[in-house]
Amino acid sequence: MNSTRPHWVNKMATIALAGKVVGKAGEPAVSLKQAKDVTIASFSIKDNTYCYFKNKDDNPGQFYRCEVVGKQAQLAADRLNRGDRVAVTGQPVWREWNGSKLLDVKNCQLTFLEDSKAAKGSVEDLF
Repeated sequence: MNSTRPHWVNKMATIALAGKVVGKAGEPAVSLKQAKDVTIASFSIKDNTYCYFKNKDDNPGQFYRCEVVGKQAQLAADRLNRGDRVAVTGQPVWREWNGSKLLDVKNCQLTFLEDSKAAKGSVEDLF
C-alpha cells in the first residue's frame, strides 16, 4: 500500500474531551514537573455533559487526569484556574487506582474555552 501518511497515523488512539478544570481547594489547579529536558503540566477536568443519569441531580460527572508537555505545559500552569473551561485532545491511557479504572489523557493539545455564562456577563458561581 503506497500512502503519503506518516507511518504512525491510525496506530494511536486519540480522545477529545471538554470540561471544567477541577482540583482541591487551596492547591494549584496545575502541577508542574520536570522530566529530563521536558516540562509536564498535570491537571484534572470534569465533564458531566455526556454522562447519562435518570435523575440529573445524581450526575457526579466523569473526571479525567490530563498531561500537557512542552511549551503548552508552562502556558497551562500560568493560565489555568479551577472552573476554567478547556478542551483537550490526546492519547487515552487507562490506570487503576484503589480498585477503580480511571482514564488519563497524555500528550494533550489544550484549547481554552470561554464559558457561556461568563460570556453573558453572569456573576454566578461557575462550579
